[in-house]
Amino acid sequence: MVIRPISDTTKPRKVRFGGHQWDAYRFIYCVLNEQVAARDQVVRHRCHNRRCINPHHLELGSQADNKRDDWANWAYGVDPDFL
Repeated sequence: MVIRPISDTTKPRKVRFGGHQWDAYRFIYCVLNEQVAARDQVVRHRCHNRRCINPHHLELGSQADNKRDDWANWAYGVDPDFL
């Protein structure tokens, strides 16, 4: 017998819309900001928690922006405003 968790606690939340499955944070950002994110754009988590869907913690940017955020987080830690 295999027991599987009801929801994964490490992966981003998902939402189904228009017959497709999307990361919930990307969907929420695009809907609330009335903006379509291009495929080469990422929705950055300013709080560095991929399961977070708080719109105030989400920001559109490039992969390079996202990597700089990661480096800053590793060097200085998470900005207390986003905790």
